[in-house]
Amino acid sequence: MLATPRVRKTDVDSIVFEAESRRQEAAASAAKKFGTTKGVFVPTIQNIMGIILFVRVPFIVGQAGIIQGLGIVWLSCATALLTAMSMSAVATNGRPKSGGCYAIVKNSLGAQFGGVTGALLFLSKTFGAAMNVLGCVEVLQLSFPSTFGDLPMRMLGAIILTGLAVIAFVGVEYVVRFAVMFLFPVVLAVAAIWVGVVVHTVGDGKQSQGIVGISGQVLRNNLDAEYNQRAGVEWSFKACLALFFPAVTDPLAGSNLSGDLKDPQASIPPGTIAAVIVTTIVFSIQVVVVAGGAVRRDALIEFPLDDFPRVPRFVVKDLAWPHEMIVVVGVLLSTLGAGLQSLAGAPRLLAALGKDDLVPILRHFAPSDGAEPRKAILFCASLSMCLVMVGDLNAVAPFITLWFLTCYAIINIACAYLGYEKHPSFRPTYRLFKWQVSLVGCCVCFFIMFYTQPLSALGALAAAGLLYKYIETQPGASAHTAHGESELPIFEREPESPSNTDKGSDSETETMCVSPAHRTGPSDWRSGSRFKTARTAMLALEEGDLQFKYWRPFVLFLCAIDGDANYVRQRGMLDALAQLVRRGKGLALVNGVVVDEVAEPSLRKARKARRRLRALLRDRGVQGFADVVVSPSHEEGRKYLLQTKGLGYFRPNTVALGWPTDTKRDARGFLRTMDDTTAMLKTLLVFAGDRVFPGAKDPPLRGRVDVWMVFDLFPAAGLLLLIPFLLLRDDKWTQCELRLFVVSPRTDAGIEDDGKLEEAVKSMLKAGGVLAKVLVLRLGEEDAPRFARDDSLLTPTRQPSVRTRAKLTRGSSLTAEEEFILSEEFSSQPLPPEPPTPVSPPSPMRRIDSTGKTKLTVLLKEHSGSSELVLIRLPPQKREQPPQEWMVSVDRLIEGLRRVILIRESGAEKVQFFQ
Repeated sequence: MLATPRVRKTDVDSIVFEAESRRQEAAASAAKKFGTTKGVFVPTIQNIMGIILFVRVPFIVGQAGIIQGLGIVWLSCATALLTAMSMSAVATNGRPKSGGCYAIVKNSLGAQFGGVTGALLFLSKTFGAAMNVLGCVEVLQLSFPSTFGDLPMRMLGAIILTGLAVIAFVGVEYVVRFAVMFLFPVVLAVAAIWVGVVVHTVGDGKQSQGIVGISGQVLRNNLDAEYNQRAGVEWSFKACLALFFPAVTDPLAGSNLSGDLKDPQASIPPGTIAAVIVTTIVFSIQVVVVAGGAVRRDALIEFPLDDFPRVPRFVVKDLAWPHEMIVVVGVLLSTLGAGLQSLAGAPRLLAALGKDDLVPILRHFAPSDGAEPRKAILFCASLSMCLVMVGDLNAVAPFITLWFLTCYAIINIACAYLGYEKHPSFRPTYRLFKWQVSLVGCCVCFFIMFYTQPLSALGALAAAGLLYKYIETQPGASAHTAHGESELPIFEREPESPSNTDKGSDSETETMCVSPAHRTGPSDWRSGSRFKTARTAMLALEEGDLQFKYWRPFVLFLCAIDGDANYVRQRGMLDALAQLVRRGKGLALVNGVVVDEVAEPSLRKARKARRRLRALLRDRGVQGFADVVVSPSHEEGRKYLLQTKGLGYFRPNTVALGWPTDTKRDARGFLRTMDDTTAMLKTLLVFAGDRVFPGAKDPPLRGRVDVWMVFDLFPAAGLLLLIPFLLLRDDKWTQCELRLFVVSPRTDAGIEDDGKLEEAVKSMLKAGGVLAKVLVLRLGEEDAPRFARDDSLLTPTRQPSVRTRAKLTRGSSLTAEEEFILSEEFSSQPLPPEPPTPVSPPSPMRRIDSTGKTKLTVLLKEHSGSSELVLIRLPPQKREQPPQEWMVSVDRLIEGLRRVILIRESGAEKVQFFQ
């Protein structure tokens, strides 16, 4: 009876102490962190209400008109809102840690999605910093042409970007402080514009400059679109949408500071969605009231500076009341604040990517714990500086649209998929989340991407896909959980020190304790789908589905486990199985037995052996599973495995064993396992020989692979040929030549009969799609007594029908049906045997030479002694033959051969080898 592990009082005390310590640390750190307003709402508002709102929205309305302008605003803001709702669901699926949106997506959706999202957001924010700096330069040159008009845009942008980088370099605390300081003038600037519209409506509206106040005539004139060419661009709805979308491309700005929030789960959803709703209202008012209702169209699309032909007029400055400098200062601080937020968020994304080692080249940007990511800040500033050198805001903005939309599409489709699959580990507490909403958000993102920039959208998706596959191959991807981090303690077993063990137990004794190991695990969002697919397929599987032409190698390898729970190497069998299963699209079950009574120590040893076997399978590339059972004896344990392995009709059809070579081998137990395998209607493969099978690091083999069919055409329904056919498709065997030796009883026809038999076999091989050199050898049954047709054999030898055998003898061609019968009719009812071929009475010396070897053994050495692999039917044990004597006879048969696969048929093989 198994001992039930108990949680000791000291363990409970340690759990309580650890939990209390964690709460105290959280409370202490929360005092230095930010709430919903400062940490989420303000950064999001600041990123959205930027240069596009003040400088580009009037120009877009001048081109697209009020109706299409509202369509552009609402389509873009709807995309941001839908993505914000998906992000809220992701943020409430577990407690977000530092790393911002990247960390939240990684913990909820997996390292692959997290890595791609983090990389795209990093590029977006880096481009965004450059865009805001260029916007700041435009405002300075439009507002103060006498002071900054003569300065090159690139030089002025470099100076501004350097100042922002210094602030970001100092620390995130100063970024947040500056953000609050920068937001107030932005709000004041918006208010000054709206008040200015009212003032111009009721007072002197500066009509000479195209500002007339709210007018029905202006509204009617600006209602429809009038697209025309400006600044070398043929403007359209598509171009205006691509230009405007960067204004709403960062509703996730608040989540980027998730590690600096007091309660990310409570702050991110309301802060983000409130910011998106507020900015949608502001943009709508700007389109309808400010630009569409108070300014004439010619003023909206004017380009006043000859030196800067791609910079439109700063219309809202002329609308401001009581003074235009309120708007100028507000817009300047808005662009500076948004650029500062980008320079604060992008380096943290890069540092988090490097710290998680998802992209090894980025590990140099990972800071030490608690330190600012200063290397990442310098890199981001340098990259943004390169983009500032482009010197054109209109050229940078579409790229931001592309990166953000790709990122948003990934977040939306992942949330929609997990919500639709009802994955048990995806449990968002955000009540408004519906997977249909995320699906709509994904569709809108893809529509905007391909509508505005189809070729670039394909390139962005291809780059994201390649990055996803690259991250999937990295070791760091498997070290992160795919579904959040639990705050609850998980009870596990861990080894005690030897000094604490009781009653002489070994160092593997385990006690219940709290371990952080539960925080790691495979990160794959497709696990739920794979389980459902496997479940559906298993339930639909029927008994005959894995037989005949759909046969696959489903091999149960009964391996050996030593007393230290290590795998006993057996001539490279794992490598051979890996090649066979991989080329046959099959499956391998590598199972062993720990000989002991079922108790806690033996079960621990079995678990240890199972872990080592799994690691060995991964290392050797074996596509399959490992398991170890505890049993009082090897024989009983293997019986358990033979009977229980599999699920439903999905059960192994083949058993693999290594030929025992040690002096203390258990011949009787080995034979019993063989008989059990045959009784359970499974084909047996026994691997033997003097050399190991080639592994992944070994060079390809050059030589011959020989198949011997002795007194039996195509034993095991052709598996003796199908197995080398599969192996020869592997890189290690492709340079080898396949030869088929057909050993037939002597007849009076002699050489003429040999030719007919050879042609018949060749035609059958051609029908089966196998290219092999056929050699016919004649041998009396008395010269190979272990393969002779003898009623004393334990396993009946299956023979072709009389009619088919007669056709082979005459050399007639076989029909497709007869070729199939030749391989399948072996299991039919026994028919009257052929009349025996008269042979002269053999002498004992004719059958066995002075070394104790039969003539078949001599033929094997003569023809296949230098072959890389030999496949032959396993000689059956004759009745009353002692097990040890039988094993010695097999030893003599395969002695001197490099690699041998012995096959024993069960009589129930159902393989359609011939088409």
